[in-house]
Amino acid sequence: MKRLLVIFFVFSFFLVSFDAYSQKEEQNYGIHNVQAGENLYRISRTYFLKEQDIIDVNPGLSAETLKAGQVIKIPYTVRNKSLLNQVNSSTILTDFSQQTNSNNNNTKPVTYTKPKKYNSKKHLNIAMMLPLAYDKIDQLNFTKFNIEEKKKAKYQSFEYITFFEGARIALDKLEQEGYSVSLRVFDVAEEDTKGMQDVLNSESMKDMDLIIPLVFQKNFNIALEYANANMIPIINPMSSNLTILNNNPYLFKIQPSPAAEVETIIRYIRNNFSNPNIILLYTPSASEKPIMEYYKQIFEKGGFSWCIVDYNKYAGRIFEKIDNSKDNIYISIVDKGNPKLNEAYVTQLLSKLNSNKKLPNINLIGQYSWLDFPNIDLTLMQKFNYHFTLSYLNDYTNVNFVNFVKDFRTHFKAEPDKIYAALGYDIMMYFVPGMTQKGDDFINEPNHDNTKTMVNSYYFERRNDSTGYQNKRTVIYKLNDYKIISVGR
Repeated sequence: MKRLLVIFFVFSFFLVSFDAYSQKEEQNYGIHNVQAGENLYRISRTYFLKEQDIIDVNPGLSAETLKAGQVIKIPYTVRNKSLLNQVNSSTILTDFSQQTNSNNNNTKPVTYTKPKKYNSKKHLNIAMMLPLAYDKIDQLNFTKFNIEEKKKAKYQSFEYITFFEGARIALDKLEQEGYSVSLRVFDVAEEDTKGMQDVLNSESMKDMDLIIPLVFQKNFNIALEYANANMIPIINPMSSNLTILNNNPYLFKIQPSPAAEVETIIRYIRNNFSNPNIILLYTPSASEKPIMEYYKQIFEKGGFSWCIVDYNKYAGRIFEKIDNSKDNIYISIVDKGNPKLNEAYVTQLLSKLNSNKKLPNINLIGQYSWLDFPNIDLTLMQKFNYHFTLSYLNDYTNVNFVNFVKDFRTHFKAEPDKIYAALGYDIMMYFVPGMTQKGDDFINEPNHDNTKTMVNSYYFERRNDSTGYQNKRTVIYKLNDYKIISVGR
């Protein structure tokens, strides 16, 4: 069969051609503006770090000296780079069911207009912008290469390459199924705005059908403006911030928001429990209140048997609403703002549940971070059917993920990373068939079933024709036989 897939990339072991743009010398940290109500623990969790990681790059900083309005450095890691320079995590938490029409990227509303060029597609042209630091490859010293060194700035050429590698595996599969795709990869530094503008001004961009920039906010906004002006669908792979959807009708946001996680939990309960009785545990903190209020809105409309318990005041009364004739489900959104306090809370909660000998079978829905606590009794977690939500997890009980890992090993003789490889794979496995098969109708109705091949499936919604689409589907995991398995989306 004639090879239909054309990949433009930069490394010699699968080189066809490339567009390389000089990458500026970068710092190894980003910036965070401390908001009212934030503490060092919550900030460290937002960026997938330990508190000490932040203290190390901010001399004199401590949990006690941190103040609202302070600007602090945040060390870059693979998991947090694309989160830095986005809107503060406090904004993410408070933007739930309704959003304003304000937009920092556009001064007047943009409404979707069906692009005349976007007819039935036999071939797709896709542009991918990645910070690959191709110009710095010759500076690498592989004689001392190890896993820890790979994380450092001098090995930044490898930080996002797995996103492309996952996408490449998907495109190889799709080509075998008859899809025709030309992928052009541009090396653009995360904050090199001139480099991004040069890419967008290049002749090759005129024929693009899809844009995928894995870059920081400034560069993403530049690409977003170009996509709106030229009516080209564009993907944001990493941000969970809902405000980027406002007034950007061609945008597809992949990471679910906290509100979407709430909706996924409710959907899972509806689909798996015939007669649920829900007991929501919370404390009246600034971070928990909007989540609690959103749960309450859904409970009031959903016809559930439910109650909400302030754990600070009524920890001794959490069994009062247990109903032996129903499926009893505890949902905990308690966050004490400190890992030691959170571990103490979870330990106390499990002990209370275990001490009640008359307690019927229950299900406990909590946070993924509970598994990181060293002294948590996993036997009790197992006993009370512990569940949590997460957008991406290397789940080796997921047949699709296992098949993807086998392909990744075959292609690259390595294991995929925790996020980017599967994310790049899923994006291609979803958007290429959808855009090819639906043609003009994809931007109006992007949802289609590709669950048989994707690691994690997507479901997109938008409020109106002037806003972008957000993926509303995250994954429910359960501790089963001391293994983590996915049980719902």
